[in-house]
Amino acid sequence: MYVTEAIRPADCTAATIADALVAPPANGRGMFVTGPRINTGYTGMTIPYSEAIERARTIAPVAKRNVTLAEQMRRMPEDTIQAILDSGLMPLMRPKMFGGFEGDWMTCIDCVSEVGRFCGSAGWVMTFLIQHQVYLSLFSEEAQRYVYDRQPDPMVATSFAPTGQVREVTGGVEVSGRWKFGSASDYCSWAIVGGVAKSEDGTVNKYNVLLKPEQFTIDRTWNSVGLRGTGSNDMVVEKTFVPASFTYLQSDALAGRAPGNLLHKDSLLYRTPFIINGGFAVMTPMHGIARGFYENFVAYLAKKAGGIVGKTAEQPHVQTAIGESKAEIDLAYLLTEKLSATTFGGAPVDRADAIRVRRDFALVQKLLQSSVDRLFQHSGANGLDESLPLQRFWRDIHAIGHHAQWQLPTLQTAGKDALGLLPPGSEPFAIE
Repeated sequence: MYVTEAIRPADCTAATIADALVAPPANGRGMFVTGPRINTGYTGMTIPYSEAIERARTIAPVAKRNVTLAEQMRRMPEDTIQAILDSGLMPLMRPKMFGGFEGDWMTCIDCVSEVGRFCGSAGWVMTFLIQHQVYLSLFSEEAQRYVYDRQPDPMVATSFAPTGQVREVTGGVEVSGRWKFGSASDYCSWAIVGGVAKSEDGTVNKYNVLLKPEQFTIDRTWNSVGLRGTGSNDMVVEKTFVPASFTYLQSDALAGRAPGNLLHKDSLLYRTPFIINGGFAVMTPMHGIARGFYENFVAYLAKKAGGIVGKTAEQPHVQTAIGESKAEIDLAYLLTEKLSATTFGGAPVDRADAIRVRRDFALVQKLLQSSVDRLFQHSGANGLDESLPLQRFWRDIHAIGHHAQWQLPTLQTAGKDALGLLPPGSEPFAIE
């Protein structure tokens, strides 16, 4: 474990501030948080934790070097993507059946944080390229084998908002339309999209559908103020047939009944209902972004303490804000460990777990965004300068905060349930 110390670089340029940040120790869990950790006793991961972290650190200098270029390109530079592939971390959350390490959520978060603390967009892309292996694991064995036989490290883009059309036909579904926000889709050969189909009897089914390389194209529409380098472009699908084996019902995945849940039933991660695991992808890079902002802010104010641009660091209310924001980052991490333990502790999950988990995901987002917002208020006009990374971290964490995941009324749901106003089975997050 380590804590960032006050840094006094020779000048106040973005490069020297970043270079002056304290590096974590090479051995042990070398994490940003302080205090007790939660040990689930999970033994299923086949790569040592320390090795996974060292692999992630091979990506960090490339992402750091390319951070400005990524923002200008509105997508990841090719050598950043190649660094992710070369790291050997793509199998981190993949089932052993297909050569994966079956890692746990906290190892994934720690690896992504080593990259996201320098470039939020790279952390986001890295998260999705790794964690989309989990989404892929929910499909039938036939579909998974089809992908892994053709690309050992498949890069899969996803978009689950039902903005395109899905129609049930004999033997499968017919898919067409446009899906937004396919992060890193420029580099992805596969796509998973979500859609709603109405049966002739009026039944409404929500599908996730696996698309082959020839079944979709990319329209470069990404022009966001935050996460600029993620290349979260539109995926366009001309009318195409997808066999039933390349689909599953969202309701089955949420309840742990998708084909892949049954295929990988001996593994904690893949047999756990997706209602428990679904929030990790969007939340994961926030930890690294909040950590990167904190480290850079402390380094920035440490320079101020030298008298070059004022005595802000000596003001008690600023020192209090630093302490409070660091505590929020710690609390968010420890709460995330509890979320991870719901999956990797091995105990059966129920409706109460589903409501609590979704509630706690929302609170993690609030804590991490608050930790950044509080300190950004004390960054002054210099904090808005694009030559410094503070404004970029602030933009990135707010961009994640606008994701649809956080628009769900999960805190209200928890409150309604506590008051007895939520009948069992009446709420879409509940497991019956």
